[in-house]
Amino acid sequence: MLAPGQMVDDFSWPSAVQGQPGQRLAEQRGYPVMLIWTDDCHRCEERLARYQLLAQSYRHQGLVTWVIWTPQKNKQPPVIKLPVLEADPHWKTGWQLETTPAVMMINGDGRLDHLLTGGLADNYRATEKLLSVWLSQQPGKGER
Repeated sequence: MLAPGQMVDDFSWPSAVQGQPGQRLAEQRGYPVMLIWTDDCHRCEERLARYQLLAQSYRHQGLVTWVIWTPQKNKQPPVIKLPVLEADPHWKTGWQLETTPAVMMINGDGRLDHLLTGGLADNYRATEKLLSVWLSQQPGKGER
């Protein structure tokens, strides 16, 4: 199971939103990255609104934030300002993440510093507090 302190393997995933670019983790080296894994998410913009505002408020510190969406049946990805990537099920299985939502904080070297699992609403306050402290410990590169 992927745990804090371990290196996160590089990945490249397509955008879940047609016409938007995909993203590759290796291209973010040097920048802190927050991945927000959704659960059974069909147009779940409301659940992600606070995370989107939080991510935008730390953009000036170089924070890169992506929402990771796993397509299921006829469900549609959330339409938000943050990039929404379509997850490859191989990675979630390889990392042994449960189907519950998760927030991953990956440092600029590609190492997983923090992993919060459980409901996004339940973990918002913990993410908010942790993000502030974590980013203050990251070497600053400024907004991308």
